[in-house]
Amino acid sequence: MALIVIIVISYLLGSIPFPYLIGKLFTGKDIRKSGSGNMGTLNTFRLLKEEKGTKAAIPGFLLVLICDMGKAALALFLAQKLQFLGYDLTTGMILSAAFAVIGHNWPIWLDFKGGRGAACLMGMLLYLDPLSLLVWGVPILIASMITEPILEKRTTFKISQLFSALGTQMVGRAIGIVIGLILLYFYNVQIFYIALIPVILLLIKNIDRVKGYLKELKEKNKSIKN
Repeated sequence: MALIVIIVISYLLGSIPFPYLIGKLFTGKDIRKSGSGNMGTLNTFRLLKEEKGTKAAIPGFLLVLICDMGKAALALFLAQKLQFLGYDLTTGMILSAAFAVIGHNWPIWLDFKGGRGAACLMGMLLYLDPLSLLVWGVPILIASMITEPILEKRTTFKISQLFSALGTQMVGRAIGIVIGLILLYFYNVQIFYIALIPVILLLIKNIDRVKGYLKELKEKNKSIKN
């Protein structure tokens, strides 16, 4: 019964659609019908930039990022505080992390069409151990930086291109996510198990985008040859 309480609370917290609410508040538009259609932080930035300009988009992007990270961290915090209900803490934390991301990815309020859970995972890692966020996140940045010029057949890569690469370089991002998870295992095995299901859900949500990116890349290279 105690674990059911944790699951329900974590799912409901995770399902709060901050990208949708903030996007609607600032632009009046449905973020699911804009850009990539994903209900996440990067797509929120694209929508706000398109409607309000870059200066207005940055605060909105940060607000969504903080809210999505915060709701996941709050789920873990409550799981810890409700330990008096008598469940094993590690099991409760694993379930809390998993269902917070499930709620974000498949929110009951929006026909189960949500984001991918990256910001939620970032919030959890930051709450558990700030250094673990770097252990997981830095490989994503590095992999995106390496794969972008290779796959796009460019000779250089500027740091200013990193933000856009993170939004479009799906292959590099997926590689970095896996490498980051492996590094988490060696850094802190308990955090690894808490992050495991959220990372798997994140990868599952990125499968279609990876396929789409590779298809676009193939067509682009074919048109260049012709």
